[in-house]
Amino acid sequence: MTTQSRSASQRAQTSQTRGASRRTQTSQTRSASQRGQTSQTRGASRQTQTSRNRNASRRTQTSRNRGRSPQKRIFGCFTEFQFYALVYLAGIVLLNIVIWSSRSFCDWFSEYVFPIFLNTYGRLTRLFPFSVGEVLIVLGILLCLLAALLWIFLCIWRKNRRFAGACRLIRGYYRFFTAVLLNVALLMTLNCFVLYHCTPIDPNPARETREYTGEELLTLRNFVVEQANALADQMERDEDGLVVYTGDLQAECRKAMRRLGDTYPKLDGWYTKVKTLHFSDLVSQMYIGGYFFPFSMEANANGNMYLVNYPEVYCHELAHTRGYIYEDEANFLSYLACIGSDDPFLQYSGYLSVISYIERDCEESLANGWQAEAVGWNEYIAQVDLAFLEPGAWERIEENAVISTETVEAVSDKVTDASLKVNGVQSGIVSYSEVVGLLLAYYDGILY
Repeated sequence: MTTQSRSASQRAQTSQTRGASRRTQTSQTRSASQRGQTSQTRGASRQTQTSRNRNASRRTQTSRNRGRSPQKRIFGCFTEFQFYALVYLAGIVLLNIVIWSSRSFCDWFSEYVFPIFLNTYGRLTRLFPFSVGEVLIVLGILLCLLAALLWIFLCIWRKNRRFAGACRLIRGYYRFFTAVLLNVALLMTLNCFVLYHCTPIDPNPARETREYTGEELLTLRNFVVEQANALADQMERDEDGLVVYTGDLQAECRKAMRRLGDTYPKLDGWYTKVKTLHFSDLVSQMYIGGYFFPFSMEANANGNMYLVNYPEVYCHELAHTRGYIYEDEANFLSYLACIGSDDPFLQYSGYLSVISYIERDCEESLANGWQAEAVGWNEYIAQVDLAFLEPGAWERIEENAVISTETVEAVSDKVTDASLKVNGVQSGIVSYSEVVGLLLAYYDGILY
């Protein structure tokens, strides 16, 4: 009985122990399983989050790239714009090399290609009542100032993410600014630089090239002064002795230039009108009578000049528009056009236009005492008609001037001199007075 009871008790205890062991093991197994599952869930969650972050980052980057419109790369180092800009610049440089090395090409271009620009682009700008070239120069100055200001902004804020959009716009502006500069360089090459390398005109093909004597220079001077003296008394004048003119001056100047086309064929054909400069006060301080703007194919004149100066200035600037870019040649052709006109007022302006140049050469070239053989000036010429500006203009200009006339004139002379020398005119600003040499050659066989 006791043995059976113990066995039963042992069996029950063993059964309980086994059950407890199984429950403990099952519980441990379940806990391990749950921990593993939790770990897997966390890992999966992390992977999902990482994947989401990557996808979000890719979408953000894609969105930014779309907003930036990234430049296409060429040869791995240039953007598409940079590549084409370099090609464009290389073409301009190559064209200038051809210009400097081939005079025959420049002559052909001046005779057959340059007139196309005048008869197309020049006709378009002629429709505007104001000087398009003057407006373009003002816009060019503003574009340069804006480029300088934006460069400062870009240097300061380019690493600041808040201004990333503004910096992209600034870089876009610089692409536009570069395109403008390249086109300005091309226009200057086609409408100006090429003309400086054409064959100079020969005022008297029948004569042999030679040096002229002081006596011949004095003979030329006396002839011009005599013609001007005779015409001075024929001019219609007001109560102050100032010349008055009531005809269509621009039409007469165009007519005179076309007539000269019988001798110089490039002067024959259509002519633009000469426009008055808005900034005539500043131009007056430079002592400049007119401008030819190659950007717009326009002839422009200073609006402050004394009336007698206009015919020779109009003809001078019109000569530039027909491809004669040298200043001495434009002076010479203007002189011939004016004195060849049927209008005495144009003739008078023509003779007066060269008197100062010839007088200066006489003073520099002839010994003391030449004045005794020189013909004296008419009273009107000596006291009135050689004036540059109309009466009262200088007082008004000096009163309103921001910069002194002496400073403006000095800077203008240096810029003009440098510009002419860069284009191969070795004498620079002195080339204006070289019209005297052309006149000496022209009258060779006529006066001496």
